Amino acid sequence: MNLREFKECVKFNIENGLRHAVLGLGAPGVGKSQVIKQIGDELGYKVIDLRLAQMSEVEIGGLIYPNEDRTKTRWLSPEVLPDEERDGKKTILLLDEITSCPKRVQVAAYQLILDRRVGQYTLPEGTFVIGLGNREDDDGVYIRLAGPLADRFEIHYIDVDFRTWKNDFAIPFGIHPYVINYLNFKPTALHTQSVDSESMVFATPRSWERVSDILKKNSDLTNPVIVNKIAGNIGEAEATQFVSFINSSDNGISVDDYLDNKVAAPTDPERVAILTNGMVDRVSFLKDVNDVDSLSEENRNEVAKVIDGIFRLSTAEFTIVGVRDLLELNRSVVTQLIHESENPRVDEFLKYNTYLLGE
Repeated sequence: MNLREFKECVKFNIENGLRHAVLGLGAPGVGKSQVIKQIGDELGYKVIDLRLAQMSEVEIGGLIYPNEDRTKTRWLSPEVLPDEERDGKKTILLLDEITSCPKRVQVAAYQLILDRRVGQYTLPEGTFVIGLGNREDDDGVYIRLAGPLADRFEIHYIDVDFRTWKNDFAIPFGIHPYVINYLNFKPTALHTQSVDSESMVFATPRSWERVSDILKKNSDLTNPVIVNKIAGNIGEAEATQFVSFINSSDNGISVDDYLDNKVAAPTDPERVAILTNGMVDRVSFLKDVNDVDSLSEENRNEVAKVIDGIFRLSTAEFTIVGVRDLLELNRSVVTQLIHESENPRVDEFLKYNTYLLGE
């Protein structure tokens, strides 16, 4: 599944009061932790993030000490765990790096997940437990979960998906256009980690975010410092391609000129990818629209111009990519607006490609 689907699975539990622990397994840097924090923000839950690979079993299970007359033992509860008085009634306990921590730490976490308590500490009623980790073939530290512990989780395997990352993260959070344009042209560059590679530097959604941060400060790709910093985040080979692509794309046509019919549609795939990405970005507000009637006249006209622009692209293959990107923003609204279009190219295209709209 992709990150969006994983997010919806977690939200389902929280919105329906199902306190089943959920475990998401995926490659490093794909945004697993970030999506849990997004859920917390959206649903009003405080996220308590425990990086288990950096903790000891005592930090999870607490410290044993004798009572006053030394006839029984008691537990000092860990301060890092959710506290209703301090953290509120709505919390998400995020057990991150659970497949990278020592077995003894996993055992300490096991009781917390199984019984929702450890020692004399009990998880607050409103706490939901989410575990995150890497898969065995992700070329990272991996310690297999014991069967009884794994059995306590609802387990999901998360794959890297460019469209989900672009629409749910990159556009809403303002990732630099250079990054989006390049990855729109080469989606496989979003995550380049390989178990066969000896390089310590590879591209991930997390490292592309760092590249975006650099470019927001200085986007001069003729500056060797900037180029070297980019290479230090995504690898030298990928950085070389990235810089070459952006430098060769600087003379591409503008979205405004194309939408206003001042220039013809490009035929070069790189130029088309950049143009299509720019048009879709122009109507990213569709993600927050419930129905067509809630669109302002200005926004509705903007969407109509983009739809016309996508159906004017030089080949049906380019149009299909553009339509799919639009549908990713808001399938029901885009479908209705496509049907309402008076552009004869739309009717001609839909004679052979109605499957794109699920019809």
